[in-house]
Amino acid sequence: MLKPVGRCREQAAGPATNFVPFSEFERDAAEGTLPDFSLIEPNLLAGHGDYHPAFARALLTGIDVSADPPSSILAGEAFLGRIYDAIRTAASPVGSNVFNTVLLVGFDEPGGTYDHVPPGPVPPPEPGAPPGQLGFAFDRSGYRVPAVIVSPWVKAGTVCTEEYRHTSMLATLREVWNLGEPFTARDAAARSFHHILHLDTPRSPDSWPNVTPLPVPSYQVQRAEAFQTLSVLGRRLCHGLYDHARNSTALPTPPGSDPDVSPALAIDFAIQLGARLFPELARSRGAR
Repeated sequence: MLKPVGRCREQAAGPATNFVPFSEFERDAAEGTLPDFSLIEPNLLAGHGDYHPAFARALLTGIDVSADPPSSILAGEAFLGRIYDAIRTAASPVGSNVFNTVLLVGFDEPGGTYDHVPPGPVPPPEPGAPPGQLGFAFDRSGYRVPAVIVSPWVKAGTVCTEEYRHTSMLATLREVWNLGEPFTARDAAARSFHHILHLDTPRSPDSWPNVTPLPVPSYQVQRAEAFQTLSVLGRRLCHGLYDHARNSTALPTPPGSDPDVSPALAIDFAIQLGARLFPELARSRGAR
């Protein structure tokens, strides 16, 4: 399964050109050709590579087979290990390398871990804007989630106890590259990570920990590649894609309107649709 990477390029924009397989990120890291900013998005679906439970069970499972391995964070651990190793071993003498690249690992949820600290107040994105549903004013944080920064310019064993937010990423990029004014009051109030990178002499990557992820339960890739796994929910979701395609001349022609569409037709159509939206990914795997 391909893992898309969002890339910033001066001469290109949009999902059609900026989504590439994760293997291209690894190659760029090794060759010193990483773009100024890369966003790595783990695979949430079949053969998932993130920290969620096996989401594909809802979409890509047959009556007698589970396409995913048992729900486990081990796939996420293994994928994160690959990213860490790609950055740590980036030793190109020119362009990007480990000494001018920072890896920020962020999470959007705690994986079910209870947080005993109530969410605190935070400036709303647009002060004075009317409240949203149920009177919510967007003036408080959510529960706490972890984040990790990997860089030779960070002191070993650093633990940050100050309050940061997801918008701290925006604040850091804006500060480092002088990108102009904040988008909203939320990222204007966010603390930057820049001050954490404060060592006078970088730590050699040879001194960094070696990461050996635990084995990941096997994924039943043969059934998935044979288009033999599709749940009731997966089939029903296809109808939304079909209707969307019927109203857009830029999308492939969907199959018939049979509500009990076969797994092969549904998945083949999803591949065609993805190839139109993300041609860089399609070319990398030879999709139509």
